[in-house]
Amino acid sequence: MIKNALVATLAVMLAVAPLKSTAADDLLARMAAVNPGLHSYSATLKAHVALTTFPFLATDVTANVYHKDPDRNKIEITSGLPLVASQFGVLYPRIEPPARWPELYHISKIGDDGTHTTYRLAPRAEGNVERIEAVVDDRTATVSSMRWTYANGGSAAMNSTYGQVQGQLVVISQDGTVDEPAYKGTIAATLSDYKINPHLDDSIFDQGKT
Repeated sequence: MIKNALVATLAVMLAVAPLKSTAADDLLARMAAVNPGLHSYSATLKAHVALTTFPFLATDVTANVYHKDPDRNKIEITSGLPLVASQFGVLYPRIEPPARWPELYHISKIGDDGTHTTYRLAPRAEGNVERIEAVVDDRTATVSSMRWTYANGGSAAMNSTYGQVQGQLVVISQDGTVDEPAYKGTIAATLSDYKINPHLDDSIFDQGKT
């Protein structure tokens, strides 16, 4: 079961990729102004992943992370993956940028405490995700946390902390949980060794190629 936890948690690690948005909402529009010069990056990810239900397994994972605009992402695990999950050594998370939110979701503002605004994203098409709640920092226009609720009753959540790297605002740490009917898990991760705007050939993101 740890292979499922790894896939579920690592696959959402990049859910706060560089934000690009064309929505009319003022805060969402400001998200479009975050990192206007950042088009690609690579980084090193170190994560502790643990199952909090039987069989209570845990592992420390190191991975290379790649992003290229508009929505290409790759996690290439280099160490720490249990043999039982070796087939998941390379992941290609499908992360929809905010620019596509109006096309893919019904968007509603459900909270504003004066410092953070919460949006609910309800998929226009029926699928595994029932809804997403995204909390955005009003000052920095970055996503502080996201929570996915799934049709099977499960959920996943991720909190993010940002830092400046070469003048760009990037995620430097994340922690999250996965709560599925068959298991529960936690993840705590850091991202470092960022390379800003490296040349990343499209073939890097071709599934089946490493």
